[in-house]
Amino acid sequence: MSTPSESDELSASRLGTSIRTALSNLVDRPTEENNLAGFLFVIPNVVAFTMFLLGPIVYAFVLSFQEWNLFLGTGELYWTEIYGVRLPVGNYADILQPWPWANDWASLSSPSYSLWWFAVRNTVLYTAVVVPVQIVGGFLVALALDSRIRGKKVYRAAYFLPVMLSAAASGVIWRWVLSENGVINEFLRPLGLAYGWANSPDTALGALMLIGLWGGIGFNMILYLAGLQNIPDELYEAARIDGANGLQRIRHVTWPNLRNTHFFVTVLAIIGTFQVFGIALAFAEGGPARATTTIVVLIYETAFVQSSFGRATAMAFLLFAVVFVFSYFRYRLEQQEEVSY
Repeated sequence: MSTPSESDELSASRLGTSIRTALSNLVDRPTEENNLAGFLFVIPNVVAFTMFLLGPIVYAFVLSFQEWNLFLGTGELYWTEIYGVRLPVGNYADILQPWPWANDWASLSSPSYSLWWFAVRNTVLYTAVVVPVQIVGGFLVALALDSRIRGKKVYRAAYFLPVMLSAAASGVIWRWVLSENGVINEFLRPLGLAYGWANSPDTALGALMLIGLWGGIGFNMILYLAGLQNIPDELYEAARIDGANGLQRIRHVTWPNLRNTHFFVTVLAIIGTFQVFGIALAFAEGGPARATTTIVVLIYETAFVQSSFGRATAMAFLLFAVVFVFSYFRYRLEQQEEVSY
């Protein structure tokens, strides 16, 4: 059998180069026909994006500067004077005044204060309590259900069941459970502890937090269970060989390897709690005495009860700004953190 000569190998190499060049030109070379075909394929998506997402956002932003009332308004700019300068930011000025740092912070405890700041206070309190407990609770439940226990599929379904209920259904159920004649008080009445948990301004926000925890822990549990499945068993075996006990394995192996899950769960939880609406509205309709009026409930009332769409969209953009800024800084902080084992 004859072996290929050097000239044959050189010819084959040139032929291969020519074929690759021809195929590359055929695929990558932009032609007018290819540009036109690609443009035609993109047009439906661009039109749908503009009509149903970008257009409404731009219109809502313009609306936030107008005194637009469903029955009285005509879409005129709402001007106000700030430090001697006349600006079309009347809705934002009305929402943000009176500034709390120019008055007594204790007045925020009164519903007669600016409803915006009252709703902000309720939402921040709700977020400050619900988010950490949701994250820690979801993580601990996922750890327990990821171990070798009997009936863990039943437990997983039981914890996830509240997530499947709609927010309105959850609010109605808990309003009945926590009412003066509800199930909870049937057990507490013999002890003399029966109370109108859902009807008292002192306990209504706490009851709303309880509903948020009831529905949120199961959702976070699923995310953490998915994250736990991606941690290699070799890391746990190496930790055992090094003499690490259970708590040390959780601290040095499980927790840092769930870094992305922590970030995802935290951002989702904060955005969800800042946008809490369905549960609050179905549970107590923002009452009693505005105790459960959150930001989104106030936006709903301003738009669809008071018909002041300009002010409602201004509130919505303020809420968007808060969530965007927090998510951005949380993302940057997450990028700077290093995983430690």
